[in-house]
Amino acid sequence: MTHTIRTPLNQTAFVTEDMEAAIDFWTGTMGVGPFFVFPPLEPVKGDYRGDGKPVSHRAAIAYSGDLIVELIVPEGPSIFQEFLDRGGKGVQHLAAFADDMTAARAEIEAKGGKRLQGSTFPDGSEVAYFAMTPDESIVLEIAVLKPESLALFDAIKAAGAVWDGRQRTISF
Repeated sequence: MTHTIRTPLNQTAFVTEDMEAAIDFWTGTMGVGPFFVFPPLEPVKGDYRGDGKPVSHRAAIAYSGDLIVELIVPEGPSIFQEFLDRGGKGVQHLAAFADDMTAARAEIEAKGGKRLQGSTFPDGSEVAYFAMTPDESIVLEIAVLKPESLALFDAIKAAGAVWDGRQRTISF
């Protein structure tokens, strides 16, 4: 089988009800920052468990070396809200980049993965989340990002490489 996922796992994502507290923890305790805080992410299309409704959430990301740390606050029904509702703590999902969502989905589903939710954003970037275990305890996000989004991630990584610990957040 051809391997269509083009990066190793490159992100760990945490779902929280309190973005500020999470940023305080990661910048103060873990020494990761600065966090780039996105406005509410409103995809142009998507679904949550096949319902055809886009998932809305707030997110902030920072890099620790090559690892993306993502913080997510759900805003409505989603696998993120499910995680909080069942008392989830810690990592909600891992992620990797791919160039072709159709091929990546076929590869993941051939390995027993089950698609849970997905979104397409205004620039055409696309993400999908797959349960990799029957109990959905391991979730993998696949991101197919357009060049503009990849450039943004590169800029966030560069900011993390020279971060001096003073500026906790950068907003768009």
